[in-house]
Amino acid sequence: MTTATINALKPGKLLADGAIRPGAGSLKIRKRVTAGGVVCEWIFEWSRAGKTARQSVGRYSPVESPDALTLSQARAEAGRLQSLIKAGEDPLARRDAERHAARLRVDAEKEQIKHANEKNLSALLAAYVESLRLKHKTDSAYDAENIFANHVSKPFPGIASLPAADIQPQHISMILARLVGPEVEHKKGRTALKLRSYAGAAYKMALGAGIDPMAPAAAKEFGLTFNPVAAVPVTKMAAAFNRAGNRVLGADELRHYLAHVTALETDLPRLALQLQIVTGGQRMQQLLRLTHANVTDKSVNLYDPKGKRLQPRLHTLPVLPEIEEILVALMLLNPPANEESEAEAALFRSRDSIVALESISNTVQGISDAMLAQELTDTPFRAGDIRRTIETVLSETLMVSKDVRAQLLSHGLSGVQDRHYDKGKHLAAKTNALRLWNDYVADLCLDRPSQAGTHLERTNTVANE
Repeated sequence: MTTATINALKPGKLLADGAIRPGAGSLKIRKRVTAGGVVCEWIFEWSRAGKTARQSVGRYSPVESPDALTLSQARAEAGRLQSLIKAGEDPLARRDAERHAARLRVDAEKEQIKHANEKNLSALLAAYVESLRLKHKTDSAYDAENIFANHVSKPFPGIASLPAADIQPQHISMILARLVGPEVEHKKGRTALKLRSYAGAAYKMALGAGIDPMAPAAAKEFGLTFNPVAAVPVTKMAAAFNRAGNRVLGADELRHYLAHVTALETDLPRLALQLQIVTGGQRMQQLLRLTHANVTDKSVNLYDPKGKRLQPRLHTLPVLPEIEEILVALMLLNPPANEESEAEAALFRSRDSIVALESISNTVQGISDAMLAQELTDTPFRAGDIRRTIETVLSETLMVSKDVRAQLLSHGLSGVQDRHYDKGKHLAAKTNALRLWNDYVADLCLDRPSQAGTHLERTNTVANE
């Protein structure tokens, strides 16, 4: 057989290659007409159980081609098939076995890709959020979920979709650099530190999930070998952004801040900041989680999850007129939806979710920038400085005792006595302290001398009971 004899072959005819010695199969070529034109194809024939068996080897090409065989290539393949037959193997059975193995490999690769897609970074972070909810750390879960959404999933969808096991320290560094990098004008250091902490905890949880009988099922089978977050240095960030705050607004600054809050056009941020003021500086994250079920005519129940407690600590506040006015406005603004229980009806609902803590922080940042521009202050401040300012006024100006402030603001209550024995709500002391504070705020807003002194004796009497 030569190239010339192949070219001379008529359609429908079959030509054997005399160069292939018979006995263990023969090589033939067949020319036929197809819709795409005339083609030549190689066929290998051999005797199997007294019958002729045929196997297509491929199409013919006079020159080397990725999807066809030249004469010399077809002869080499025929020689390989003859060797199989001589060794007692069936080429068709061998071909079917190879095809089956190839299908299994493809299926395994598809399953691996599917598993990797399901066990991506987003899934790992979501599993961590769910683990916080299972531990009743609802505030932390809400905070982590928002931070992951706003600073991982939305700005870095490509990284978020990578298998969690493929995430490298460089990916984490890139995510954090968006918040604190040298080119970032308004750095969000605290957010970056919290993001690193939450993400590191998520990886730590998943790394140990395989042997932890209490780990959530969603945290398992990520195929992790190390924690990429732990490899990202935190010392410089912590030194720059994790310092204890010491910014306290002066009386004039506080007055201007209150005026700017009142002038806010958006209802929910305004009401959130006003509620923090009239409740004596409660943690904003706890206020934002309030529902209709948390409010009665005489009290409002907050839940403090801080620390290592498994159940949030109930923190009850009295409802003063100033507090009631804001709560009523929130209830009218966000009544329970159809078939929604009061426990599910959030007071700070915005569309389909709760107002994000970061949104309130940005609002305070905007007020700080506006006051700087108007030369009403010469030092910027942030949301956390408001709570510090209120407690400083309670302490130094209004002389509210440390014990009463601890009960009012729900901090410094981790000792044995407070955790195990003192279960009182201290509503009388909280009422007097809040009355004293709100009277001070009223005097401040009216720019008149504070009448706080007339309340001191009554408040300190209650504090020392």
